[in-house]
Amino acid sequence: MAMDKRKRLSAAEAAVLDQQLPAGLTEDMQDVAFCLFEAMATTDRRAGSPRPEGAWLDVLHSMARVAVIQLQHLAQEKGGRSVYLSKCSVFHLSARDREMCAKFRGDYEALADEYGLTVMRVRQIVDPWQREWFLTRQGRLPGIPD
Repeated sequence: MAMDKRKRLSAAEAAVLDQQLPAGLTEDMQDVAFCLFEAMATTDRRAGSPRPEGAWLDVLHSMARVAVIQLQHLAQEKGGRSVYLSKCSVFHLSARDREMCAKFRGDYEALADEYGLTVMRVRQIVDPWQREWFLTRQGRLPGIPD
């Protein structure tokens, strides 16, 4: 089994955010705040420190404040609505793959010929993108899993 190579925050680092979260947040809101905080903090080489101190602790406090501000803004702008967040495979597509997805009109073979790929490879690129695109337009019914 492959090990997870992502940087993780230590419990002490995560506690910096916990101290700044207002009481009464739903579990989902706490999760969103943590995701925002983690995204910022794990870009720093110091992430994962079991006992953050000094300048790193100051940076963590600042990042936690930003995460709380972002959460408040999201709540004001999107609160009370059902919002679907796709996994955004488009972020991981190369320029060629994005171009291929934009050109897709149902003919895998034509794209395979044009880009010098197998039909299977074109499907591997286009199908996840097409599913995400559909879900963002279609939306989801509450309580019905994928």
